[in-house]
This record gives sequence, C-alpha cells and structure tokens, in this order.
Amino acid sequence: MNPAIPSLTVALLTYNRLHYLKQSIAAVLGQSYEDFELLVLDNGSTDGTAEFILRLDDPRIRYVRNSRNISTVEFNCLSGYHLALGRRVIVTHDDDIMERDMLERQMRFMDSHPDVRLVWTRVSDIDQDGHALVDGGTVPDSERIFAPGEYISSFLKERLWPMPSGVMLERAVVPRSYVVHACLGDAAARKKTQETAGIEDVLMPARVNRRHAIGYLDQPLLRRRVHTKQFSHVASLSLPGVALYRGLKHIARGVSGLEAESLHFDACTARFEIQEAITTQAGRSVSKGVLRKTGNAAVALQASMEQAPDAFLAGLPVFLLAQLLSLGLKASQLDKLSVSGHASATQKLLAWARITVEKPSSSILASLEGRRIIIFGSAFIAALLILEAEKSGAQVAACIDSNLNRQGKEMLGVPIQPLAWISEHVGPEDVVIISSERDHEHYIEALIRQHLMTPAQVVSWKELTQSS
Repeated sequence: MNPAIPSLTVALLTYNRLHYLKQSIAAVLGQSYEDFELLVLDNGSTDGTAEFILRLDDPRIRYVRNSRNISTVEFNCLSGYHLALGRRVIVTHDDDIMERDMLERQMRFMDSHPDVRLVWTRVSDIDQDGHALVDGGTVPDSERIFAPGEYISSFLKERLWPMPSGVMLERAVVPRSYVVHACLGDAAARKKTQETAGIEDVLMPARVNRRHAIGYLDQPLLRRRVHTKQFSHVASLSLPGVALYRGLKHIARGVSGLEAESLHFDACTARFEIQEAITTQAGRSVSKGVLRKTGNAAVALQASMEQAPDAFLAGLPVFLLAQLLSLGLKASQLDKLSVSGHASATQKLLAWARITVEKPSSSILASLEGRRIIIFGSAFIAALLILEAEKSGAQVAACIDSNLNRQGKEMLGVPIQPLAWISEHVGPEDVVIISSERDHEHYIEALIRQHLMTPAQVVSWKELTQSS
C-alpha cells in the first residue's frame, strides 16, 4: 500500500458551528487510532471556521471549502465519499464527539471480520452544552454481525437505526447512485430532500447488507449532540417514512429469504401515508377521504393478521386510529399476537389496542382526569392521544413540536406550538406527555425540563399503557 495513502478518511461536515467544531476536531485528532486523514468539508461558513482550520498544525488535515453554501448537508456528505483517500471512510458531523477509542474499535472489528464491509456504533446523547442527557451507566459491550439480508429484515422489528456520524464503511461498497450532482438543483430538489430527510441513515446500511455482512458495536463510542438547529427540525414528519419503507422494499427484492416481508413493508408504508393524512387535519372533523383511507387500511391489516402477523403489528397505529374513530372494525385474535423481538413501541401499542378493544369506554388517560395535557410531538401517537383525551373528557392544550414547518398550525383542533411555549404556559398541575415512539425519552424529558418553569409531570405514553 502507498504509505502516503491513509487506511481511513474521517470526513467532517461543518457549517457555521465553530463552537461545536472545535470540540469535534479535538476528539478526532485525539483518537487512539492515528492512521487517518481528517477531511474537513466546510459548506461556506462565515463564522471564522476557515481561519481556525488553517491555523491547525497537523499534517493529517485536509480542508475543502465551498465558495458558498452550495446545497444541503447531503452534498457535503456525498462529497466526502468521493474526495476521501482512505480505503475506509466515516462521515461525521461538527456537533458530535467521538470517544477516544472509537476509530480503533471500529477498525479492529473490520480487520477481524474481513467479510464485514460496514460497522456502526451505539451513541450516547448530550445536550447543546455537552452535558450527558442520562446518567452514565455501564452498557454491555457486545458485537453483532448481520449476514447479507439480515439487517433489512431485522429493522422491521428492531428499528435499529444507525447514526451517520458513527458509520464506518469500505469506500469500495459506496453505492454507485451516491453522486454529488443528484443533490444540486432547484427548489424541487430541496423539497425532495425534506421529504426524504434522514432515511439514508438506514438505506445506506441496507444497500450494503444486500450483498455484504455489516456489523454493530453495542457500546456508546460517539456522543450525539441533541439540539433544535438540526436539519431534521425542518423536514416532513411523515413523507420520509413512506420513502424509507418503499426504499427498503425495493432493496429487499431479490434477496433470498425476504420475499415474505413484502406485506410488512406495505403496512409500514401505509402507516406513514395515513400519518401524513391524519396529522395534517387542522380541524377536529376528520374528512371523509381520511376516514375511508383509514378504514380500508385497517381492513387490509386485519386480513393480514394470520398470514403476516408482523405486518399487522407494524400497522397498529392505523388499527388504533380506526378504533378511536369508531369505524366499526371488528377486532379479534389480538391476544394471540406475539411481540417478541419487536421494539418497545410496538409492545406498548399492542397493549393499548387490547385495552381499546376489550374496554371501549376506558382510556389510557383515565389517571390524568381533570389535568390539562400538553403533548410533546405532533406525529401519529400525538393524534391518537388527542382522540383518546376526547374520549376521556381531558383537555389537550397544545402539541409541542420543534419542527418549524409544524409550528403555528393545528392538528385535530389542537394548536402546535414551539418548544419555547412551555416556559410561559405550562403550570405545576399540567402533564406533558412524550409521544415519541423511539426509545429516547431520557433526552426528550431533559429537553422539556430545560424549558419548564414549574415541576409539571412529564410522562411517556408508553408508561400510560402500563398503568391502564
């Protein structure tokens, strides 16, 4: 191998976040593994980033600066794959921080398993000031290898979502479709980016896993910073989900053993299409078109229960919506379904569905009777909670969403407010319900507590299904 060519390229994307960039670069340059180039890709920063980088005295640094803010984060990410010199590459971000042995652990894992072409790592979460969002407990140090096709299948149940800053891969397996000109262009291209935001985090490993093994290090080797200036806070809530599962279905075609997953992919796609429909209903009155779409999807799910129980479980929010809208769908055999191996959200949704079917007049919000409710989030679970609150006579004052496209609008008659609204409008007797399906309640609660001026109760919807 040419000694001038490093084994690894660390491509670091940055744009006007010098205060975070300094910490990120220090963590990269301080890695226990040293044979890499640090490719800094600056999307035209105007905050002194260029001056800071050019003052650094380290031969491993290569600096590439766009003459202007040319496009999106996607442009710089794809540029990283094409400009990298290393045999392996990792594209990271200026607001995330590597633990000292992250690169060493990943390189050693791939060297020990030459059939593995991509590996990612578990992350821990920090707030905008760098403070841990959960007490640092020990995490079992385990490794997983997904044989070709296994990650695509397992994602349907586990939803094990790689964080891009922690993904290392062989540059030779970067998909041919990853070309920089694909993300340049007009407003239509930018709109498409918003409608597919974040899904490449999953589609990239899935594409590699179609033919190659990929790995996962279940140890928090990357600190992911959670703040409200990330791109995901302007993306569509639902349309990326539609694109994700359509993309996974396309990737799965031709992969031996995945033919039976077709109904599962379709159920996930329908679920996000209906999420888009129900969460954009401004008034409380649900349109006939949405009612018809929900009813048809729920009937299809019910019909698939015996043949493809996992597909039914994937569509549980749609099934619950049909029940809460009193669409007359007869439910049976819920007690025979198994959620073994599924994400915790699926387990709690099934518990909620069983309560709704067995005791139609009951509510998972019964314990909150007389309390004013604020829902954190405005996606599918939030819509279900609004309807559940109506059934129990509870008052939902607002939905809180950091997504700029959602703020100032209404969902089912409930106003959608920015995070700052909490500070002045949430009282000590109010209840804030976290409506997220992913298991990251710890940092969401920390984010809420930063804005609460009172000791209001904060609870996850998952806990409410247990108390019922």
